[in-house]
Amino acid sequence: MDNSLNSVLILFPIFPIILIMHIHTTVNAFQIRKSIKNKELDFRWLKYMPGWQEIPLNIQASRELYKNLFEAPLPFLVYCLFAYTVDHVSMLNLILAWLYVALRVWHYFVRIYNPKISKRRIPFQYSLIVTFILWTELFIFLLK
Repeated sequence: MDNSLNSVLILFPIFPIILIMHIHTTVNAFQIRKSIKNKELDFRWLKYMPGWQEIPLNIQASRELYKNLFEAPLPFLVYCLFAYTVDHVSMLNLILAWLYVALRVWHYFVRIYNPKISKRRIPFQYSLIVTFILWTELFIFLLK
């Protein structure tokens, strides 16, 4: 164990990321249901997702965020599992892991309220940098 921290601590930052995924799954479902109820979206779209159906912008933005919530955090989630598996938890990687969570939460709320790329770029870029640092630090640890 690195710096004598309990390796299970690196697993805790996974939970808020998973929680956001589940929260947005519910938000997405409610938005789609509302659009169908308001006749902005044909109910058959749910079954076939045909190209002929024009999708309301809020539904498209919500779907893109939904996909992003499952794609972007994947390297982070794998990192946490690897760090736990090799028993490598330090104050540095624990702080960086929680920073990543904060950046992803920031990105989520910015994207919910203002989906413009210029508004969400900073938390997204910083979260990528944090992930890169975490993986680099783990790689160096494994080389030792």
